[in-house]
Amino acid sequence: MTRLICVSSGKGGVGKTTTTANIGAALSQFGADTVVLDANLTNPNLGFHIGIPLYPKTLHDVLKGDAHITEAMYIHDSGLRVVPAGLSVEDLRDTSPDNLADVLLDTVGEPDFVLVDSAAGLGNESINAIEASDELLVVTNPNLPAVTDALKTVNVAEEAGTKIMGVVLNMVKGHDSELDTSEVESMIGYEVVAEIPHHEKVEEALSMKKPVVHHEPDHHVSERFKGAAADMAGFEYEPDLTEPGLFEQLLGRFR
Repeated sequence: MTRLICVSSGKGGVGKTTTTANIGAALSQFGADTVVLDANLTNPNLGFHIGIPLYPKTLHDVLKGDAHITEAMYIHDSGLRVVPAGLSVEDLRDTSPDNLADVLLDTVGEPDFVLVDSAAGLGNESINAIEASDELLVVTNPNLPAVTDALKTVNVAEEAGTKIMGVVLNMVKGHDSELDTSEVESMIGYEVVAEIPHHEKVEEALSMKKPVVHHEPDHHVSERFKGAAADMAGFEYEPDLTEPGLFEQLLGRFR
């Protein structure tokens, strides 16, 4: 049975799209038939994270009734399927998210997972994405504004009857000023299912238009995304979270 999972945050800039791309890519690597869909209609960028910024048919065309969802589905070389959103101003003006639920229903049946990358904030786009999905994965950073906005997202999901899977605590730097896992769980009321450290490899992967699990598959950040994906799918996987020593880091830079 297809699982429709909305990845949302309540706040921009926390790494929601990075999380969607990497968990989707990891699920696909584990053999799960996976679709990632960009439901951020005003500022879409999921395509940039995976290397398909432009595509003839997009989610905007589907929402306008000009294409079926399968026509806007791009199959990545890795096997991951991607539904990008349109980048033009015309798309922005002429498209409404109101029938997103009907579009998502058309994906149900074949894929194991459909990850819906919602818009930032709690406007009409993101609320539609949360209400149209069966489950919610919350992404936040370990600071008070981000966690506060994540809590608002949780409240919207609870009112909509969308099951909350847990929290991805992203861009963790290990500073004393950051909220720790227990504080985040206490504030939001749900378990932190993954902690993703802040690392330059993630930004490096984005510059190459790749998820970091494709760019550096054995890196400890990639391993954390894979661990989160395995837990989500119920796969047995023991991530290697060992950080490279100084020699390995220097060798990597040399290469």
